[in-house]
Amino acid sequence: MQSRLYPFETAARGLRHISTRALSLLAGAAFLMLFLVLFLLSSLTMAPAASAQNLGPVLSPQQVVEFALTLEKLEADLYRRSLQATQSGSLTNTPRLVRSVFASYGEDEAQHVMDLSTVLTSLGGDPDAITIPDSPNYNAILGRDPFANLADLLLALQRVEDLGVAAYKGQVPNLQAAGSTVILAGALEIHTVEARHAAGIRYLRQVLQNANIRPWIRDAGEVIYPEVRADFVIPFEDEAFDGFATSDEVLALVGPVLMPAAAQQVSRERPSPAVLEGSITQSDCPAQTNLVFLSGGYICNP
Repeated sequence: MQSRLYPFETAARGLRHISTRALSLLAGAAFLMLFLVLFLLSSLTMAPAASAQNLGPVLSPQQVVEFALTLEKLEADLYRRSLQATQSGSLTNTPRLVRSVFASYGEDEAQHVMDLSTVLTSLGGDPDAITIPDSPNYNAILGRDPFANLADLLLALQRVEDLGVAAYKGQVPNLQAAGSTVILAGALEIHTVEARHAAGIRYLRQVLQNANIRPWIRDAGEVIYPEVRADFVIPFEDEAFDGFATSDEVLALVGPVLMPAAAQQVSRERPSPAVLEGSITQSDCPAQTNLVFLSGGYICNP
């Protein structure tokens, strides 16, 4: 009996040895990973004396909120127009999934506008003073009408969402320097939603249009140009790290869009329930959600 057990005992000892060694290796790997993360975080918060010129203008918390509110109003307007184009405009053949995404993301952006307006008021600012043109020049995003076809519209939305993600990250140093931890926490919460939007739009392009894209950024060629910084300590062109954009860099890209367009093919008027009726039905909504009409269109509400 003892001789029959011997192989098992040997195997058990081997497994214990492997297990012990594996734990040792895992502990070592975990330590190295922790060291790397701490090194990267310390590089962001302590080292940038040499890279300060890359962090952009110093903005006060109120200016950061005004900057973010401008972008959010623009995004909310763009999704409202996108949804309208799929329901009564030039893109009525758009799949229901895409229309539902436009409605959902548009609601998120509208909520961001409301939240940032409340914060700006608490800081003594005037949300109504932050305005965008009645007809923003969205043709400036791609150099052509983004509402002409769904492929261009999704590409334009990807660029806008990617820019929004980079813009929020670019303001972290300003909020940290001002000690505005509450506003910083709120900005990071919005940032995660914008990142989700960016991944969602990228996913739609990949699965519906066979675009050579993924929900995540794979290389430097997929990000907006300010994010790639050869002299920075973090390799932003790597899949593991996204970059950021300063307020000046963002405004350089958004500025042409904020110029009034001579004419827009899609009205800024909100679609009425009568116009939207039947475009999205309860069957399009996930289980345990209800189709309701909110500002900008229908949404599947939990």
